[in-house]
Amino acid sequence: MRISSRRTTLAAAFAVAALALAGCSTGSSSDADRSSASPTPSVSQPPSTPLQEHTLTDDVDGTTVTALAIVDDFPAPAGTTDGLRPMLVQVRLEAGDEYGGSVFPHRVSVTTRAVNLDYVTLGLGTPDELKAPMASAGYSLLQATPAGETATGWIGAWVRTDETEFDLVYDRPEGKVIGGSKSGEVVPPSRDVIPLIPKA
Repeated sequence: MRISSRRTTLAAAFAVAALALAGCSTGSSSDADRSSASPTPSVSQPPSTPLQEHTLTDDVDGTTVTALAIVDDFPAPAGTTDGLRPMLVQVRLEAGDEYGGSVFPHRVSVTTRAVNLDYVTLGLGTPDELKAPMASAGYSLLQATPAGETATGWIGAWVRTDETEFDLVYDRPEGKVIGGSKSGEVVPPSRDVIPLIPKA
């Protein structure tokens, strides 16, 4: 079974390849030489500020979302509109399996703290102009997550340069179950907010 949303969305998936560089030895190929070779260095994580971990839960389908870290000084791409700057948030998404189907990154959005959610547009996803710079800097984009699985990745948003407090909003509109014994059942919407507060 899966839930069909009433809102049409476009999901763009970008795969980020990780390259591991291993050194080559010009010495003897004996077992002793191989055992003394230095291990392959681990890839360091890109810079970010850890957040006070808050987790929200979609009580209907079982999905949970946790905000892990934030980047508030990401370089703005050339041509950025005056008065706006990029904001990146690392998210851990555990897709619920009550109805099946993948949970897409556009369910989470960055907003100004305590904004009236009835007057903002949610579910836009990471702006296209931020995706390539984020990937190049090592911020792997949050991907669609199959039911019952967990994914960790980054989402990006434009925020005003004079704003200093932000929330992460989870928003799933009302839908209907397609297929299975519950086909046609109306699934009520779910919305919750996580305050994005750096760790002390």
